[in-house]
Amino acid sequence: PESNDIVIAGPGEGWKLDGKGNMVGVTTGRPVLNLEDLIVAFRAAEAARNGQLSCSIDPTAEGRQRYAQLMTNVSRFSPDVVPAIEKAFGDQTITVSGVPATCHFAHVLVAADYKMKRIGMKLEPSPVKGLSSFIDMAPAKLDNMMPRWWMACNYEPLGRSEDGLAWELRGTGVKVMTEDEHIDNVNGTVRASGKTSPAAAKWSEQFTAKYDELAVKEPVFGELRNLMDMSVIAALITKEQLAAKAKCDLVELTSANGKTILGEANAAKKVPTQSSALKRGNNWVITASGGVSINSWEAADKSEVIPAVGATREKAKPVAAAVGDGLWWN
Repeated sequence: PESNDIVIAGPGEGWKLDGKGNMVGVTTGRPVLNLEDLIVAFRAAEAARNGQLSCSIDPTAEGRQRYAQLMTNVSRFSPDVVPAIEKAFGDQTITVSGVPATCHFAHVLVAADYKMKRIGMKLEPSPVKGLSSFIDMAPAKLDNMMPRWWMACNYEPLGRSEDGLAWELRGTGVKVMTEDEHIDNVNGTVRASGKTSPAAAKWSEQFTAKYDELAVKEPVFGELRNLMDMSVIAALITKEQLAAKAKCDLVELTSANGKTILGEANAAKKVPTQSSALKRGNNWVITASGGVSINSWEAADKSEVIPAVGATREKAKPVAAAVGDGLWWN
């Protein structure tokens, strides 16, 4: 507060472009932070408070109905059925809530969700050892259930100093959650079952446990972790009124009417269905629904006093600047 600053600090390193055009750290291989994403996180803080910061990729009701009608005429499963299934489902709908669908933040949400599903449904190989596909784990009997997976915040209680002027993010940042959906064979409607199959739960746990490795092998997962971190920071600054305490005006960052203009890109609104059909008993696993839900306020609500956090702040205090100096590094 004495210098009207809010300091966001963390590891730093040199940058480079990887072989896929991602800007990543030279040492860790993790994606770098994006200032535009932080601005979007600030502007989406209220949407996150109301549970509206999310994305989802789902089959349409019409597609599920066409699928149900198709399957009434399929007496024997074979790989030849898969193209017909994909055609019946048609395009799946991409829904983004809480942020502009054209911004980089939204693109990361959608890309991470899409990549997770492709790994889970064995549409592409797992990039890390110890993480198989859900297809390989599926039990002999599925009871006509299809998995729904979504990624959410995964933090330990935030560390804070006694005076509440220093905070620390702790935890892996991202976890995969799951619930089975029940598909009606007649009309293709879907409803949450309120249950989780052991196989879907096991795959979710594996994915969560391997997330640090995935964030390096597939940078989009590292970018999603960055978004989660920045969203929790935005929620924390808003919730604790840190800008007011520091008399630090953040209106250009936090206001949708600020002069800071975000970059835009053409945002996909739909994606073709790709099926990895698997026969189990009398049922098939065809595709999976899901998305990303950033419950940043829930993470910001949980904290505990950790003396080391306050000690870090004291150590990081700037040395007295010479009169007239406006910018300095400590």
